[in-house]
Amino acid sequence: MKRRTRGFTLLELLVAIAIFAVVGVMAYGGLNTVIKQSAIVQDQTEQLAQMQAGLRQMRSDLTFSIDRAARDALGGEVPEFAGGGMNLLTLTRLGAANPWDAAQSQLMLVRWRLEQGNLERAQFIPVDGAIGNSAADPDWQILLRGVQKINLVFFDMNNQAMSDWPPINEPSAGLPKAIEVQISLKNMPPLRMTVAPVADWPLPAPVTPPPPANTVDNEVGGRAP
Repeated sequence: MKRRTRGFTLLELLVAIAIFAVVGVMAYGGLNTVIKQSAIVQDQTEQLAQMQAGLRQMRSDLTFSIDRAARDALGGEVPEFAGGGMNLLTLTRLGAANPWDAAQSQLMLVRWRLEQGNLERAQFIPVDGAIGNSAADPDWQILLRGVQKINLVFFDMNNQAMSDWPPINEPSAGLPKAIEVQISLKNMPPLRMTVAPVADWPLPAPVTPPPPANTVDNEVGGRAP
């Protein structure tokens, strides 16, 4: 007697296809979640790197600012350090790039502004005659995007905090003792950093040179040979 081989019924095939479809949908959902999370992490990493680069540049400008006023294109005086109000920050600093070792000053004039959520920076070399009505338009570089708020606090020599520099009653105050930067970025916690210009750092204490070799301290009863 010939034995008949039994195959899958239509119902069994439909059940198997349904299970396979459910497993496929679950796998796709998990993979899609992983892809989205990876994109979010990548965006946050790029934003963090951009934030670090932007704040590093601002810290450098504040650190190496000096007490030296500039002249605009019409001969008017540009304060050596001004911040707050309509103008976020204007300063003269050391460290102008000179890759070709040209005979030029190491000073540059730097300006910062907040424009439509972007923190922008422009630099001018030489510092005199670089800004004003007849000067060329500055080349603004975007250093930070998604800036929701930025606030600068300036401290004078008495550690008094103020929102504008120079003070109204002291227009020739020079450099502040320290500057606190408070910034809020999209999808980032509020950040704060405090910078003291190098020009206002205390001078190092004088170092007493060591006594010459082969000598004896007279205060303990000895004598020099």
